[in-house]
Parts: sequence; C-alpha cells; structure tokens
Amino acid sequence: MRQCPSCGSQEKVDLSEYSKANWVISRCLNCSMVYLVNPPLQSTLFDEYAWEDTSSQERIRRRENRKFYYFFSDGLKKLKNFLRSFFKYTKEINYVLKYAHGFNILDIGAADGKILDVLPAPYIPYGIEPSPTLQQICHEKYEQKGGFCIKDVAISGLENVSISFDFVLMRSFLEHDSEMFSTLESVFRRLSETGGVLIKVPNFDCWNAKLRKSGWPGMRYPDHVNYFTPLTLKSTLQRVGFEEVYMPFHWRLPTSDNVWALAYKTKHRKP
Repeated sequence: MRQCPSCGSQEKVDLSEYSKANWVISRCLNCSMVYLVNPPLQSTLFDEYAWEDTSSQERIRRRENRKFYYFFSDGLKKLKNFLRSFFKYTKEINYVLKYAHGFNILDIGAADGKILDVLPAPYIPYGIEPSPTLQQICHEKYEQKGGFCIKDVAISGLENVSISFDFVLMRSFLEHDSEMFSTLESVFRRLSETGGVLIKVPNFDCWNAKLRKSGWPGMRYPDHVNYFTPLTLKSTLQRVGFEEVYMPFHWRLPTSDNVWALAYKTKHRKP
C-alpha cells in the first residue's frame, strides 16, 4: 500500500464515501493529505489511462448520468469562452507574463503545446510530455520558437535536460503523479534562483466535492492519485523547500473545483 505522498506517513484513515470499486481513497492522519492508496504503476497510468483517452470517456459517462446538470453547465462554459475571446491571452499566459522572472518557461504535461505556444518573444517554451502523439505535436510548435518538448515522464525528463528554467507550469498534472513529491523536488532543483512554479489542481476542499463525494468531477479513478486542499498543497510545497508560496483567496474559492498556487524557490520578493 502507498504511503502518504506528501509527508511519507503510513498512518491513515480510509474515506469510504470517496472510494469506488477497488480504488481506496484515504486521508493521512499526520498532514491531512488525501490520496489513492492503491494506484496502478506509473507506467500503467500513462499507457492504459492516458489523459487523451480517459478524459473523453469520463466526460461521456458523467454526461449520461447527469444530463440536466450538464445542460446548464455547457451553457455557462459557452458564455465563459465567449467572454474569454475578448482577451489576448489565456489565464495561464497572463500568469506567466506577470509572475515569471525570466524567459525559459517549462510546461510539465505539455500535451499538444497549445498553452505555451502563444508566448510572445523573448519567452522560450519547453515541454515534457509522456504521450508520443502529443509530444510530437508539441515539439514541432516549440521548436519554431527556440524550445523543445521531450517525450518522458516528469522526473527523468527534468533530470535529462541541461538548462535551468525560470518558470514551470504544472497545470492539471500533479493530481496524476504517484511520485509527486519527487517530481516537485526535481522541479525545485531545475529552477533558477529566482524561479517559480505555477500549479493548478482539483480543489478537494471545494463545496462541490463535499456535496457530491465520489460523484465530484475531480474524483477520477484511478488516474487521479492525489487530492489537494489549499492547505495540503501549500504544506507540500513548503516541505519540498519552496520559500514563498502565494495563494490568494480568489485562487482557492470554495465555490471553485480548482485551486491555484504559485511557489518561488527563494523568498526574494512578493509577486
């Protein structure tokens, strides 16, 4: 059985209301981190539960079960996308432009590269992506801007590159990583002295998760193996060694299914 991915403790309590079939969700009694106790091997997660496959399957399943809910949800998403069309950049790019203290930008779990592909010069996009299909698409985009995307998992990918990064984006990635603490340690080592990492994960502390339990969209079995609250995300980053963790209230609203965090390697100045 897996120990706590944040603090390493083996003391836990099972959360039966969040568990499903043979997948057991537990909460660490030492640091309150919530995690999947019995995840598949990391290689199995990438091969059999690849994001580009499981996301569409999960979307179909949820829509069949909650058609009335998604009728209104789809309308709201269309409205949001319409409003976003008036902005030049996405939220992620605006955060990079605002918070990065350099120009080498890495996206872990880069998928097809569409997030960083719109970065203006002199920013250089880099990526790590385990899916061979998505990695090739991403690499062709980033290569035109002076960067690259390598086909690898996060830890070995970070160890196999020879440059330092000024900013790392981990958007909808960390919840999938059964070795997430080691991955964050590798990110920490690869950052420049003023470097930072921007993280987005499902918010296990949101009202929707408390209400819907195992039916919450953030519960995905077994490809989500880590379930963060704002407090456990912050404490994990501090445990890794990040000296400055920035998480304003509007990044961790209880009404939002997601939580954002910005962590700097050194405590040089406020964002």
